[in-house]
Amino acid sequence: MLRMNTTLRPMSCAARRGAARALSKAAQDYAVTPYRLIAHASESQRAAWAERDLILHSEMRKHVPAALKHNGEEAFDHHLVGVQSVLRSWGAPEYMTNAALFHSIYGTEGFQGFALPLHHRPEIADLIGPRAERLAWIFCMVDRHSVDRTILAPWALDPSVYVHKPPSFFARPELGGFEIPLRTYDEWLDFLALSLADWLEQVEGTANKEVPLPVGEGLLWELGQAWGYRRHAYAKMAELLGERGPPWGRQNAPRMYAEIFAREPQSSRSFVQPLTPPMSQSAIDARNALKYAHMAYDVA
Repeated sequence: MLRMNTTLRPMSCAARRGAARALSKAAQDYAVTPYRLIAHASESQRAAWAERDLILHSEMRKHVPAALKHNGEEAFDHHLVGVQSVLRSWGAPEYMTNAALFHSIYGTEGFQGFALPLHHRPEIADLIGPRAERLAWIFCMVDRHSVDRTILAPWALDPSVYVHKPPSFFARPELGGFEIPLRTYDEWLDFLALSLADWLEQVEGTANKEVPLPVGEGLLWELGQAWGYRRHAYAKMAELLGERGPPWGRQNAPRMYAEIFAREPQSSRSFVQPLTPPMSQSAIDARNALKYAHMAYDVA
């Protein structure tokens, strides 16, 4: 079992500096950089986070090979730490920042280069806490279009709708499309915050290059097109979090969204890609199965 050790020996100065670098990677001059660096935090706060993260980051890297590349420009484990840093810069609680660090651990709709087998769920929950693990699990299982339907619904800004009856998401088709009922309105908002932080951390870097399809020939995104991925949904997430989100995200999430997307060039602002392209052969097969499930001649 993976367990947090609460009796860590004090870190050496060199180890503390290394952990601080891992907390927030120095990258190119992107709008996200101050968030990755948690620029507003004091040195003592950064040192405390580095101490706390020593085991978490070590365990994360055991399960996510550093050689894997994410859709962005840097190693996948750096992206995970980057999302953790973004949420810390927003003032998010620990269960959210822990979820961020493991948000793709089981593979996701958008990243299937690595997936920890699901029988490890209890171990991950033991390591980061059940609430954080559940958010990470949902992030990995979910069909993102089912998330976007809850966001873009006309009643999404009316809290009376989801407060009393939280919405459901659905799993990716290749996983069976099972229902994922959310437990509370707050869990829905937490998931939106995690989703938005994940994309804001990587979108500018991803948009600055061509991204090949993970299966087959051709490009997933031409230069600049990543800006348009789920464009309306991410804009709505920022709006929802600004109006209805938890206190720690109510100003920070929409402000960061505005800062990041202010960097988008005019040339890509009309491009919209509402759905995630299939990232594996199993995803292609599942979508084809749904597409061709009802033919005209099937009717009795």
